[in-house]
Amino acid sequence: MSGSHYSGPWVISGLIADRAERWPERVAAFADDGTLTNAEVVQRAARIARGLRRLGVSPGDRVATMLPSSAAYLSVWHGIVWAGAVDVPVNTELKGTFLVHVLRDSGARVLVTEGRWVERLRGSELPDLEHLVVVGPLTSEAPVAVTAIGELLAEDPAPVSAREEPDLAHILYTSGTTGASKGVMCSHRSFGWLLQGYIQRLGLGFDDVGYSMFPLFHQMGRAAMVGTCAWVGAPVVLRARFSAGGFWEDIRATGSTFFGYFGAVILFLWRQPPRPDDAYNPARVAFGASAPPELVEPWEERFGIHLAEVYGSTELGLVAISSPAERRRGTMGQPVGHLEIGVHDERDRPVAPGVKGEIVARPREPHAMFDGYWGAPEQTLAAFRNLWFHSGDSGSLDGDGYLTFSDRMGDAIRRRGQQISSFEVEEAVRGHPLIVECAAYPVPSEHGDHEVMIAVVVEPDAEFDASSFFDELIPVMPRFALPRYVRVMPSLPQTPTQRVQKYKLRAEGITTDTFDRELLGVTSGRE
Repeated sequence: MSGSHYSGPWVISGLIADRAERWPERVAAFADDGTLTNAEVVQRAARIARGLRRLGVSPGDRVATMLPSSAAYLSVWHGIVWAGAVDVPVNTELKGTFLVHVLRDSGARVLVTEGRWVERLRGSELPDLEHLVVVGPLTSEAPVAVTAIGELLAEDPAPVSAREEPDLAHILYTSGTTGASKGVMCSHRSFGWLLQGYIQRLGLGFDDVGYSMFPLFHQMGRAAMVGTCAWVGAPVVLRARFSAGGFWEDIRATGSTFFGYFGAVILFLWRQPPRPDDAYNPARVAFGASAPPELVEPWEERFGIHLAEVYGSTELGLVAISSPAERRRGTMGQPVGHLEIGVHDERDRPVAPGVKGEIVARPREPHAMFDGYWGAPEQTLAAFRNLWFHSGDSGSLDGDGYLTFSDRMGDAIRRRGQQISSFEVEEAVRGHPLIVECAAYPVPSEHGDHEVMIAVVVEPDAEFDASSFFDELIPVMPRFALPRYVRVMPSLPQTPTQRVQKYKLRAEGITTDTFDRELLGVTSGRE
């Protein structure tokens, strides 16, 4: 439908109000716990906002949310925004000091969570937390006053609190893959900018249906899926988890036309038994990161869906995406228009096309990216040194401006004078028929630098032979990058956004269940 794209002020409450006024009965979200129309989204938001105000929440206060992707979460998020407060989405896996860090650092006055998770707060010192709002039954004693979500939904609707585009909308905490998580401050305006690249490059519109299996505490779920759908007036399907066995049935049942993925999703779906109707589904495009390169074309042919590789981060949102019309294999496409992207060396000098360096960025428009780290001015200044935000990622730009991501700067491995990309090692290992997931990382070498170690998760009930595994890697990997060590694990330590916590693997090092290629007598010639 022409004219379905949002054209009002870039404020989230204004966006949902516009959709409720224009298409009140159109479905905004399908979820396991119910379906919401545009009108119901606003009605629930206005009631929850009244309840939050009754609990003492004022504009600018932080309200933490720790919920699975659901209609309830969508209602709470928009209720916080309607009240003029700042949402602090919390990773649902957090507990102990990790959870306490986010709640204390953000200064959240209220936490909205499932009743079964309240026990995680037991014994914690949370001086700013005054109230809990619980979804579902409360299963343990709470450290502060408690209100059921139903009480908030029974309130009379409240008028919206006026907010401006530069005002803080939410604080997203980084995954904490390398250390303590930091609060990324996103304004209403920056949230709007996060959506534009997906909408424009993927051609999203009113007739689409988005399918999201990402949590709403992550940019992919919050912006790339929920935000883009609201902007173009399309419904979004919210699922709390991914199921390979039921995925295509759900896509067909919901009429979903686009979805996001992480690399393992592409692999899991590929390994499902082929069916003659694999390509008969309504989806036309999927976007994400780390799809196995050798599977992209056969996967697209089998399922009839274009795969668009993307590069982004919590701080920057979407940085680059390959559109169906303009794709260059091995790259993440060209950067989005509202960001200026560069690649710098260790002295912050631009490098030549095709040369690896650190990916840096700065906005071309006001509030086109995050506003800094919450309560951390020194870390903010360090990240923005020399007028560029430093991503901590290694990559390159070719002569036509196409971006290639190489690795996290801290994940690079130096072995006998060679810089090795853990990302490239992982790409090679994923091609092994038994490997479901893997992570490459450095471990100390007797030669004074590093050896390459790989942790793998294999197919259920598979017979893993370490010698054969190494033998099959030799023809497809450079000698210097061939792992010396392999460790088979039931699962990799990950955040719920499927980012492997390599610092945990590095800390464990060479364990007693690790296979050593040299002790097995597997060599690749002179090393």
